[in-house]
Amino acid sequence: MKVALRLAPLLLLITGALLACSTPATRESGRDAARAVEAAERLAALQLQDGEAELARRTLTRVLQSHPAAARSDFARLQLAELLLAQNRAAQAQRVARQIKLSRLDAASRHKALRLLAALAARRADPDAQLFWLGRLIETQTAAGEAPDLSIESELADLLAALPDTALRAAAGKLAGRPPAVRVWLQLGLRALESDERARAAAALEEARRASPGPGDDARIAAFARRLSFGGGSLLRALPGFAATGPALAKTRVSGVLGVALPLSGDFADFGEEALSGVALAAGLFAKPGDESSPPSALQLRIVDTRIGAAAATAAVETLAAEPQVLAIIGGLLSPASEAAAATARRTRVPLLALGLRERAGAARDFVLRLGRTPRLDAEQVAAYASETLGLSRFAILYPDVPYGRALRAAFWDAVEARGGEVVSISRYAADATDFSTPIRRLIGYELLSEEVQEALALRDRLRKRAKRLPPEAAAALRAEAAALTGPELQPLPPFVDFEALFIPDSYENVGLIAPHLAFHGVRGVRLLGGSPWHAPELLSLAGRHLNGAVFSAGSFGASERPALSAFNQRYHERFGAPPGDLAAAAFDATHLAILALAQGAATRADMLRELRRERSFAGVSGWLSVGPEGLRRRSHLLGVDHGRLMSIDERGAPPYLYIPLPECEPEPAPDAGDAPHAIAAPPEAATLAEGAETPQCIPPGGADAPPPSR
Repeated sequence: MKVALRLAPLLLLITGALLACSTPATRESGRDAARAVEAAERLAALQLQDGEAELARRTLTRVLQSHPAAARSDFARLQLAELLLAQNRAAQAQRVARQIKLSRLDAASRHKALRLLAALAARRADPDAQLFWLGRLIETQTAAGEAPDLSIESELADLLAALPDTALRAAAGKLAGRPPAVRVWLQLGLRALESDERARAAAALEEARRASPGPGDDARIAAFARRLSFGGGSLLRALPGFAATGPALAKTRVSGVLGVALPLSGDFADFGEEALSGVALAAGLFAKPGDESSPPSALQLRIVDTRIGAAAATAAVETLAAEPQVLAIIGGLLSPASEAAAATARRTRVPLLALGLRERAGAARDFVLRLGRTPRLDAEQVAAYASETLGLSRFAILYPDVPYGRALRAAFWDAVEARGGEVVSISRYAADATDFSTPIRRLIGYELLSEEVQEALALRDRLRKRAKRLPPEAAAALRAEAAALTGPELQPLPPFVDFEALFIPDSYENVGLIAPHLAFHGVRGVRLLGGSPWHAPELLSLAGRHLNGAVFSAGSFGASERPALSAFNQRYHERFGAPPGDLAAAAFDATHLAILALAQGAATRADMLRELRRERSFAGVSGWLSVGPEGLRRRSHLLGVDHGRLMSIDERGAPPYLYIPLPECEPEPAPDAGDAPHAIAAPPEAATLAEGAETPQCIPPGGADAPPPSR
């Protein structure tokens, strides 16, 4: 009843306006038409508040059909398109949005319409259109003199990171110098710089200078120019390995006040608490008297809970920045809170040692130094090791269809091609997938098969199943018959495993599901590659022997034999009862950098910033860190799965053992009774481990699925 009473005046208003406009005398009355549209907008808003989305859609549709050219019709179209998109009717939303005349909207509604058009372009996977509409948004910000919108910055950064070089160059041409052309050219320049192609990087910088800048673009151009003059080069090749390890624990008793801004309540409190553990351990809060490697601390920590949102992160940094004795802040953990924390640190001019994932090149006077793991650099590191050390040249990518997966796909692809390799197969899967058979079959050539080939595959499967119920000799003959089957034109049947390594940029949970699926579909003897999200104690228990030979990056390694890292692992475990994770290691290194600055006499924020930016390299617990004018670079640990155990490739200096199945042997004839006695044969895989032994050329029938040997 209350709803009906609340809607009654609007219903009378819109009904009256519609009736007035339907008579010949008043049909052309613009004022009445505008009143009808405005009433419909208000009515639809109330219907949405009451959960009547479909009723609101009909209200707006009806009034636009009656008054398509009314003064407020474009406002109603915007409202309707937003409603349709919320209902997952993207195609209908696109048709309505195309009819919106942006010039007839006020500034706030025009901003909403541009955001809507960018979102629709993203929904239909049209990066050119998405870049165009994001560029229009940036132009409106520039014209209004507004500060950069962090949500637009985040969307643009994700989009540019996900696009391969060819798509970026095409987009730059279509933008013709309009925003975000500067960002596109700088992205191309950054990739060229990391591949040691300085001429191409310099050319991209000149193109960026010729384009129209958006908010913050002048600073980005200046930062990139400084990085280019600094020497550029591959981020990986500029960093040493772990052979020349330095001290990871500060041995100087220092004093000072550091701020800590982390999410310590809500859904992500576990992440904040892990990072806080690393901060506290590095600060020496748990050190024992007489411990020379980490003396008791005189540091003070001001800890503020950022919770989840950007507003809370902004407030936390502002609170800490208001205390003059706080010389630096450690935090900025989760996006978009991390971006808000960074923006606030720059505005309040307080150094921030950020633990978030987003990578931004820092200028020499930038107040943000990012120490969180860098997924893009991790992908390049793994690609470089596979190409340059293992000598692999043919790769495949199986990735989740989310911004992170698309960005890592592009980064890995570019890194492979920069080293002369080739990505020969690629497949994606939904973010919520639990059955990976379809994307794996797509990866190995099961798509677009003719009926004849499908019939041959079905026959092969039946023969293989029948062989399992037969005696060994008959089974071997039947399997040989199945293996000899071909398509109607004598072409081989899938699977086509024509790649040497497979990159999977996903979490350890999904990798644990995918690895057995790969073996089931015949993808064996291929080295699996991944990034830091693989690093979890549960990984090996999920996938077992299917991960042998895998290589991935990690931000920590609990079983390290390096003295400094071993000491950190032991101290962390003694205090917290668990091995340190990647976040704890990154937070430890961030605090250690601040301690080094204090040990050099930093007494003000300007001193702290100067010391944090001082050029230095050291082996931290999260990897090898190098600080220079362009910011911080980090080489993560490189780990592998070797005979079911996790090992450090850096420390052992060799790749993990990869079990490569051999083709089945033809069945041998039974020995004659008069032959000499036979010794018991060793398993064929033992020959691959015996020094100087000849590698076997085949294995007995049925042995292709045998597990790799244990040590």
